[in-house]
Amino acid sequence: MKNIVIVTDSSAGIPERLARLLGLDVVPISVQIDDEVYKEGVDLSAEHFYSQLEKAKSVTTSQPSPGDFLAVYKRAAKRAKEIISIHVTGLGSGTVNVANLIKKQLSVPISVVDSKTASMAQGFMALAAAKAAQAGKTREEIMEIIENVKQRTAIFVAVPTLKYLTKSGRVGSMKSLIASALAIKPILGVKDGLVDVVARVRSYPRALQRLITLIEERFPATELNIAILHTNAPAQAEELKKAVEKRLKHIQIFTAKMSASLAVHGGAGMLGIAAYGGPALD
Repeated sequence: MKNIVIVTDSSAGIPERLARLLGLDVVPISVQIDDEVYKEGVDLSAEHFYSQLEKAKSVTTSQPSPGDFLAVYKRAAKRAKEIISIHVTGLGSGTVNVANLIKKQLSVPISVVDSKTASMAQGFMALAAAKAAQAGKTREEIMEIIENVKQRTAIFVAVPTLKYLTKSGRVGSMKSLIASALAIKPILGVKDGLVDVVARVRSYPRALQRLITLIEERFPATELNIAILHTNAPAQAEELKKAVEKRLKHIQIFTAKMSASLAVHGGAGMLGIAAYGGPALD
């Protein structure tokens, strides 16, 4: 039996290969398409999700259900004496609250961590923690590693259309109309747990170049673990990966899919970069 198992949620978008390699357990977020509720990565394929994002009247996401948390925690408790559970920012989701509620139902100690970020920025914390757990680190040591990664991680995402942000009410219809007329593409970032617009760029190709510049400015002389993020745009992600490889110092670089919780606000075609300035995590 292991000493510690790491749990995260599907908002992290960690590639399945890395999750398996490091023994991560993943709680699925809930996706509601009209009147049907699905579990991301369990009974909802990417193909069905993106087709319904265009066709359905309503597509929303929410934190994992208490039942799903309980099932994952019980499974993890059979393999370890303790659990560390790392989740998407509590300022944008109720996931941390559900985790704190459900952990009281188990006898195994569970430490719940608010990553204060999202996507692979959250994912890098989970991967670093899982690698440390495999190496036999203590809870205190792993918690310190998580905090260190949190301070050395950044994420920026370029949004190709304001259609979905407008639909979800995050951008007013008039602002959306003006921005669309001027071909303005927002770049989103996460700071202190809040997702906000960090730049506005004319044209999507320029927005993608700005993504790289933002990472350069954040990590001017650091070798990075880099995840190229996308929503149903693998070919475009590979092109961005090539550009990043030329400009940024990196230990490793890979592509990863953004979760449904991000895709509902930007649709297909979003691209982003998450970076961690630390040792390799595979």
